[in-house]
Amino acid sequence: MKRLLCATAVLATLLAGGCGIPDQSSVTIVDNGPSGGVSGGGDDLPPVQPRREDTDEPKTLVGNYLRAAAGDPETAVARAKAFLAPDLAAKFPSGNDIKVVRETEDSLHTPGDTDVTINIQVIGTLKANGVFTPADPAGSQPYTLRVGPVSGRDGQFILEAPPILMMTDRALSEFYTPSTIYWWDTANTSLVPDVRYMPLAVPTVQRPTTILGWLTGAPAPWLADAVNSLPQGTQLTSNVPAISNDTLQISLTAQAVPQGSDGGALDRLRRQLQWSIRPLVPRTIEIKIGHDDAVRTHDGDYLDSNASFRLVGAPERFALYGNAIRRMKDSPHATDPVPVLKPAANKNITAAALSASATRAYAAVVTGGKLRVAQAPLGEQADLQAVGGLPGGTLGAPIWAQTPDGDDASAAVGLITIGGQIYSFDATGGTARRVEWQGGGLGAVTGLSVAPDGHRVALVSNGRLYRAALTTVGEGITVGDPEQVLPPDLKTVAAVAWNSESSLAVAGMRPNNRYAIYDVSLDGTIAVTRLSDIGAAPVKYLSAYPTNPVNGERLASESYVAGGDAWDVFSEPDKIEPQHLADVTAQPGINPTAPFYLD
Repeated sequence: MKRLLCATAVLATLLAGGCGIPDQSSVTIVDNGPSGGVSGGGDDLPPVQPRREDTDEPKTLVGNYLRAAAGDPETAVARAKAFLAPDLAAKFPSGNDIKVVRETEDSLHTPGDTDVTINIQVIGTLKANGVFTPADPAGSQPYTLRVGPVSGRDGQFILEAPPILMMTDRALSEFYTPSTIYWWDTANTSLVPDVRYMPLAVPTVQRPTTILGWLTGAPAPWLADAVNSLPQGTQLTSNVPAISNDTLQISLTAQAVPQGSDGGALDRLRRQLQWSIRPLVPRTIEIKIGHDDAVRTHDGDYLDSNASFRLVGAPERFALYGNAIRRMKDSPHATDPVPVLKPAANKNITAAALSASATRAYAAVVTGGKLRVAQAPLGEQADLQAVGGLPGGTLGAPIWAQTPDGDDASAAVGLITIGGQIYSFDATGGTARRVEWQGGGLGAVTGLSVAPDGHRVALVSNGRLYRAALTTVGEGITVGDPEQVLPPDLKTVAAVAWNSESSLAVAGMRPNNRYAIYDVSLDGTIAVTRLSDIGAAPVKYLSAYPTNPVNGERLASESYVAGGDAWDVFSEPDKIEPQHLADVTAQPGINPTAPFYLD
């Protein structure tokens, strides 16, 4: 049995701007590599931008045209128009929003012909501020581009093409690096990640200025209701100069910290800036607000503002065996009691979630067809309390979205699906509340996972994958308008779990009707194959423990259930057997199931 991870961490490299994808690839997929999460890059060198003059071969010319818009958004239209015949370029639309397309088949060209046929699916729009917005789902559509000479000009031109500024998802991977910026949640308690795409053409020295431009703008639309923008009127007073003496100087207008702000406003601002500029952050940042004296901050003390930083390298692992929670032998604290639960209550359990803050531990279990919860200081136990207000129907696996440090158990937020609807609950055993949808609900929700920050959620409904933001409205929880995410090479999605602060583990059925597990960027543009074929049995359950963004080299731990058996996701599926559980006597015909982690 392989109990060690044996795969290469390529998604972190890929998301930091590496490519390694052949030009003939029809989808952006890399085989055999687990996720290390989204990386902000650093000294990535931009690839050579293709030019019309580079080739006269029609198929290659069209391929280069589908890469031309990638890079500096201010000149994207000009680069694309340089491939077009003058009369076609004159009619080409203005605007620098780029449609990102996925080639669903290889382009077609018969030698000697002038036509090249491409089959593409629009998967989203990349805006000049680096925001990628997934497109409304639509099928693949063929387009024919005609190539030929132009009188009085050298070389070949594109004579006919759709009037759309577009590039392929492969070009997105090739010419950009994801850069995560952060916003404070509406309660100013935790930072929420927002992934943007930084053109590799932007020199490293200019990237802080670009990032500050994003932060003085608006959050990505899908996050807007869950986070706070910077105060209106906040702007850079000048470009951010190069790092000097290991110090980065940032000068902002006085509106960045308005008069009358609470005492923590400046401290929150500098923490937001430090996280957003990572990994470019030097030892010291000097922040000047208006005419006030500059404030110097030092590296390191800002890290705990991001909940993902508290993720550990080796998580505590559990599974159900004989309807009781058991620890995994290869997990930390394998000989300790199960957190929170009294031994007599650890029975008849069909689903469970355990979470811990710095001071308290939380449990939610489905037992006897009911949801029960408990919470206690770390190392102590408590009685389970039944959650009221739940309708009849099949209960899914509970999850803890937010678990505070203090004694107010009503401030904890858990989620569970019942009959395809989402309900929220706290740790007191009070009344559950149905989670409302801001933009109209989905169909029955069959998969649910919450990001480490507790404000973003991934959902599965009708075999499709969605992302949305969680917001608190009064005493209830609301889900923002869900955006469908289109991961490549999956006919249907079966289950989802967050495996970094900005990427997902996704299980689903491929076009060959076999199941696979991918690590997928949160916008669906990039997928890394973890397991390309795990059989025809549907995946009923998927769990993951996310990587820490400060240590993205650690491989995400993932597990799933299919065909009644539980498996770990390594370089190949590794079945979880009774002997992998601590303090368990194997019983004939009983297999471990529902593996999960202490969040």
